[in-house]
Amino acid sequence: MPRRRKIDHHALESLVARHQGVVRGRELERLGIARQTISYRTAVNGSWQRVLPGIVATHSGPTTMTQRLIAAHLYAGTGSILTGLTALRLYGVRAAANCTTAHLLIPHDRRRAARSYVVVERTRRLPSHRWRITLPCSPVARATIDATRRLDSIDAVRELVAEVVQRNLCSVSELILELRAAPSAGSRLPRLAVREIAAGIRSVAEAKLRRALLDAKIVQPHWNCDLFSAADDWLARPDAVWPDLGVALELDSLAWHLSPQSYRRTQARQRRMTKYGLLVLPVAPGDVETRLGEILDEIRQTLETARQRVPPTLRVRPQVQAQTAA
Repeated sequence: MPRRRKIDHHALESLVARHQGVVRGRELERLGIARQTISYRTAVNGSWQRVLPGIVATHSGPTTMTQRLIAAHLYAGTGSILTGLTALRLYGVRAAANCTTAHLLIPHDRRRAARSYVVVERTRRLPSHRWRITLPCSPVARATIDATRRLDSIDAVRELVAEVVQRNLCSVSELILELRAAPSAGSRLPRLAVREIAAGIRSVAEAKLRRALLDAKIVQPHWNCDLFSAADDWLARPDAVWPDLGVALELDSLAWHLSPQSYRRTQARQRRMTKYGLLVLPVAPGDVETRLGEILDEIRQTLETARQRVPPTLRVRPQVQAQTAA
C-alpha cells in the first residue's frame, strides 16, 4: 500500500492566510493533501468549495468580493493583472462601485477561457501594475480605457472618464496616450468622451449641454476654467463661462450640496462672481435632461442681455490644455 504523504500544516496555514482562504488545487496537492481529499471536501455539502476551475475556497460559506478576485487572479495565472471596471472599483471609482465581474489582462501567448464572472483579455501590452489590497491592477488610465471599450452607453463612458479626471486619478494626457495604443475595436465612445474632457468637460450633464450648444449654434463657453478679475484676483472656477460677455453658468448638482458647508461654498462663489459683474445662470443637472429647450432659451436670452451692457474685464486660465484624442 502506498505511503500517504505527510501534510505540511505550517505551509498550508501560511498559504491559506496569504490568499484569504482561496488557493490553487495543485498547491494543496503539493503540500500533501490528496486529490481525492480535495474532491471529497469540495463535493456537495462539503466543508470546502470550488470557486473556479482549479481554484478552491477552504470554507463552505459565501465568498467575499476580495476572495472572488483572488480566485480570478489565481485562475488567470502568474503575470495576470486586474483591469477595467474591476480595477477601478479597487481604486475607489464610484462609477465602478457596482462591478461584479473580474476583468483580467493576461500575456498574449497564454490561453485562458472566460469562466463564470471572469473576463479574460489577452494582450501584447501588459502594463506595469499597481497594488490594491493584495492584487495587481492596471494603472487608472489603462483600466479606464479597457473599461470604456466594453461599454455601449455614451453616458456611462462619460461618467467614468469624467470621474477619474475630476478626482485627479489620472490625467487627460494619460488617457489620450492609452487610447492611441489601444485596439480600435470599441474605441469610438471613449474617444468621444476623452475629446470632451480635453475641452474642459467634467460631467455627463456638461457633455450633454456642450453638445446641445453646438447643435443650437450657440457660441461655446470656456468649460471649467479658472476665472480672474482685471486685478488678477481669482474669482471662481465656474462650470462654463463666456468671459467676453461676463456670463457664467453653474450646474448645481445636489450631490455636491449634501452638507451645509458645500452649499455655503457654492453660494459664496456665486456671490463673488456677481460682485464682479458676472451674470450667473444656475442650472440643475437633471434639467439638462428634462427641460433642455428651456435652458437653451435662457442661455440665449442671458447672452443677449449681456451684449447690451459693458461687460466686466475678466481673464480665464484653462485648467487643462485642450488636446485632441487620437
